[in-house]
Order: sequence, then C-alpha cells, then structure tokens
Amino acid sequence: MKILSTGEKIKRSRIYKGYTLKEICDDKISVSKMSCIENNKVIAEPWVLELISKELDIDLGYLNENVFEQVKENIAILKANVKNDENIATKDEDYKTNVSYNLEVAEKYNYYDLAIELMHMLFNFYLDKKDFENTQAVTSKYYDLYLKTSRDDNKLTYYIDMARHLYIKEDFLEASSYYRNVRKGLYNSEILNYKKIIIVTYNEAACNIKLENYERAFEVGKRLLDLVKHVDTDLRAAQIYHMLAILSIRMKNGDFQKYEQKSYELYKDKLSYKAMAIFNYGSTMFDCNMKEKAIDYISQGLSVYPRDDKVGLVEFMLNCVEELIKNDVVELAQNISDEVLNYAINLDDIKFIEKSYYYKAIILDRQGSSSSAEMYMNLSLDSLLKFGNKKDIYARYLEMGSMYHKLSNVADSIKYFSLALQLEKRM
Repeated sequence: MKILSTGEKIKRSRIYKGYTLKEICDDKISVSKMSCIENNKVIAEPWVLELISKELDIDLGYLNENVFEQVKENIAILKANVKNDENIATKDEDYKTNVSYNLEVAEKYNYYDLAIELMHMLFNFYLDKKDFENTQAVTSKYYDLYLKTSRDDNKLTYYIDMARHLYIKEDFLEASSYYRNVRKGLYNSEILNYKKIIIVTYNEAACNIKLENYERAFEVGKRLLDLVKHVDTDLRAAQIYHMLAILSIRMKNGDFQKYEQKSYELYKDKLSYKAMAIFNYGSTMFDCNMKEKAIDYISQGLSVYPRDDKVGLVEFMLNCVEELIKNDVVELAQNISDEVLNYAINLDDIKFIEKSYYYKAIILDRQGSSSSAEMYMNLSLDSLLKFGNKKDIYARYLEMGSMYHKLSNVADSIKYFSLALQLEKRM
C-alpha cells in the first residue's frame, strides 16, 4: 500500500530509468521548477504532467492520482478486506500496519477527515482485541483529530467509539450517557443517518440492561421497532428482536413469544446465533424465577448449536454449564461437563481444558465428592498457571485456600492463602 506523491513518482521513475533532471526538462520547463515538483514544493500543472508522462513513459492517470485519492482508495480496500475475509484474524498484523501507515500519511498531508476515519479503524481494531494499553495510547491523538475534522459525522463517530470503549471496560453508566447524547445529536442532523441511530439506540439499551435498569432499557429499546425497517441485514434485525424478547421476559408484558419467533425467523440458518438467543432467553428465565422453563431452553439451545463448529460448540457448552451450576441444576450440568471435557481435550485447547476441569470440580463438590473435586481443581490450577493473568491466578489461590479450609486441610489452606498474599503484593 505504498503511497507516493506525484513528485515522488516522477523522481523515482526518473532515477530508475537513468535520466537527469535536465534531460527530462528538455528546455520546456526549468530544472529548478522540476526539482521543486519532485520535492513536493509546488504542484505540477496538467501540461507538465503530460510532458513527464511522455518523457518517462508513465501512465498519465497514475501521475494524476494524488495522495488524497490513494489514501481514500486504500481505506476502501481495507474495509472491503475486513468485510469479506471471514478469517481476518490471520491478517491482523497486516491490517494494523496498513491502517497505521495510511494514518501517518493522511496526518502528514493534513487530510484530517481521512485521518480520523483511519483512527476510527485503528481504535476499533484495538478495542476488538481488548488491547486497552494501545487503545489508551492513541486516545489523545484521536481527540486531536476530532478537534481538527470538519465533518460532524466524524465527530459523532468519535463519541460512539468512546462510548464503546467505556462499554467494553464495563463503565456502563458513562457509556449509556455517551450513547444517549450521540443519539440526540444524530436526530438533530439535517440528514438522518439511520445506521448510526440504530447502533447507538441498541447500545444505549444494552448499557441499561447491564445496569439492570430494565424499564429504561425497554423504553429505549422499543424505539428500534420504528427503525427496524432501515436495518441493512436480517442478522441485525434479529438481534433487535432478540433484545426486545429478553426485555419482555423481564417486563412480563406478554410480548416475549412474538419477539422470540421474529428473532428465529430472521436468524434463519445462522444456527449458532439462534442457539445463543435460546440460551439467553433461558438465562433470563432463571433470573425471573422460571426455572423449569429455563432448563428446557438451555437444553434446546444445546440441541440447536451446530456440531461441526467444535470451537464454538465447546465455548457454548461451557457457558451452559456455568449457567446451570449458578442455578443449582447440577445433574444436567454434570452430563454436559463430561461431554465438553472430552471435546476440549480433543481440541487440545488449554483454556477450554482449564475451564472444563474447573466446572467439573465445582459439580463434584456440590455432589459431595470432595476428593475428586480436589483432583480436578488442582488439574484446573495447573492449566491456569500456564496462561492466566495475575488477577485470575490470585482469585484461584483464594478459592483453593477456601476449599482446603473446608476439607480441614490446614497446611494446604495456609499454603494457598500465602501464595495469594505474595501475588497480591506484585499486582
């Protein structure tokens, strides 16, 4: 994605073909002026470009394509690659490098509207990876570009990105405030950007769900019913009805089945999304004292999830086990945990294996099998120590200490509480 100014293109081609400045000027243009053109000090007139095109045998269209057009074209290519490449994770470093390079060029030439668009792409790249260190590192530059951009749309995008940052960091109250202000700003625009209105309205409702402010979430969320005709994909529309179905369970307003069926219709053959929706309905039912129905939904979600997506399936099954343990549905949790442990081992994924051992230990402890629970908890810890961060390991040490305290094993209880204290000092 190398970007060259017109002057740089001329200079590079001239040197490559072995011409001096005087030779390509041919008494039709001064050497000093051509030197200024090559060094980007003056802009070449059309007749000069035509002359150079003939002298160096360079395509005139190529010479006329300036830096602005090249950066703009590169942005379109980068966006298309992300949209079309289902395995974009394999190209993460290339994507980051290309976005950063184009951003540097856009800033160099003071193309602030292009620069902020590229910063938006880079910022969200870091957010997607939950790379908060790099996110924080570019925030001040993003704000500087926000001040320099001339387009209101870019300014609103900046606030949407700041809201997303807050949401991912679980500052839901502040994120909700950002989304609400952006939503009001979008409605005050001369031309309504329905795509952004839908995004911020949905996300504002999601913030209130996280805050357990369900009445406010439903009040905001139901506005999406008037906007759903502007949604560009069935998947996005399905997610809207999915949210409204969850809120209808909470609100006990009698509309759950209506929104539930609409979400299934729109998810179509996207079975992993459909299974997750069914799981979320079941999880919400547990919270609303609908235990038997919730168990049915969890089981139904498991039967719907596609078996060919083993990685996704294991993650989904672990979520189901966690939810069932939380709600003391131990027998079903045990059946699923036995199966998911085998899948995790076959995948040779240490994170899945660790989580499978951990849930197995909790289930066995609930069933009164203390010695077996101890064995699986130690297997889980061995795995966690290979990849876990200090916070996770610290919490596990405390849990291990409590487990041995319950087992009246004073020595091991003291051992793990001591390890937790030592680690806490380094956190």
